[in-house]
Amino acid sequence: MATDWDETAGYYVDFRYNPSMQTSLEKKTKAELAAELLEAAIISCDLEPGSVMTETEVSEYLDLGRTPVREALTRLANENLVRLSRAGVVIPELNPMTMLKLLEPRSMMERLCIEKAIERMVDEDRARITPVIDALQALDNGDRKGFMAQLREIHNILADSSKNEFILDSIKSTQGLSRRFWYYYATDEDQAYCTDLYVRQLQALLSGDETTSMACSAELMQYLQNFARQQLEQFR
Repeated sequence: MATDWDETAGYYVDFRYNPSMQTSLEKKTKAELAAELLEAAIISCDLEPGSVMTETEVSEYLDLGRTPVREALTRLANENLVRLSRAGVVIPELNPMTMLKLLEPRSMMERLCIEKAIERMVDEDRARITPVIDALQALDNGDRKGFMAQLREIHNILADSSKNEFILDSIKSTQGLSRRFWYYYATDEDQAYCTDLYVRQLQALLSGDETTSMACSAELMQYLQNFARQQLEQFR
């Protein structure tokens, strides 16, 4: 059935899942592969914060050609994971003040994302949530890479469920640096606390409980702000 525009609602009312869209997304190009590999290296700090590389060095590091690497760098620059300058490719420093600034738009965007996700979520979106809950509950609190992978999936699920590509783009602009900051500084206790929050939030999403989901998001943002301020003390 064709999607219709509802003048009263102000948006397309048929937000049903389109399998053909997922099929096209699953066919990764070399540029997408380069972006994923480079993002993982930056978030895990395998590429040292504050370091500067040439485009050729990045290509050699990823063992991929310069054209897909150039496309990947442009994408990651839009997500604030690299800075492109005359000096080369700059890996941003770990900065608690930057993290605090990122949390301001992130908190507002996540509230909007949750609101629209609950409003527009379809069965195919809900089917993606349960495996993430199971994975989080089975995850060791010391497994940072596993936790980062689940966080990325959570944010993708929320953004996809909102049926608004601009929300996804906005989330991407803050999530990469946030995940890297967490990967570098978080303790097992931090991860255990936030894992519980994410599980409760996802369970609320499944049941359509906007109030609980919003409350979990607010509690998480407050925790992350306090977490960043703790690291800020070390810079003074």
